[in-house]
Amino acid sequence: MSEDHAPVPSRDLPVGDVRASILMVEDNADVRLMGVTLLEDAGFKVHQAGDADEALSMVLEGLEFDLLFTDIVMPGSMDGAALAAEVLRLQPGVPVLLTTGWADRANDHGGLAMIGKPYRAPELTQKIQALLNEAGRLR
Repeated sequence: MSEDHAPVPSRDLPVGDVRASILMVEDNADVRLMGVTLLEDAGFKVHQAGDADEALSMVLEGLEFDLLFTDIVMPGSMDGAALAAEVLRLQPGVPVLLTTGWADRANDHGGLAMIGKPYRAPELTQKIQALLNEAGRLR
């Protein structure tokens, strides 16, 4: 499976007040746009970055967010798993959801939650809600 699999939209998601903020990191602009749209339609505020370096800069500059949602395979100095480790070092306890379209990269990543690509909107929002609930970050 290739990394270019875009999420599958759904029109059955509730739209309403912002429930939490998400830092979404995805190098494929089309996939990132679709993911941002799905998450915003589900009521999340979304901050987006095109790679781990950009995302880490945002975190170091003080960006506040409730969950990190990152692709694993990305260009740059670190992949999504390394980004997650660094974010957890800087902000212990922040929920992390990893994603990939590469079956061989979907192995265990230190117990972090994972969703495969292409993901569907209900599956994505349910997984994010569960992680936020577990961490006490869902508004």
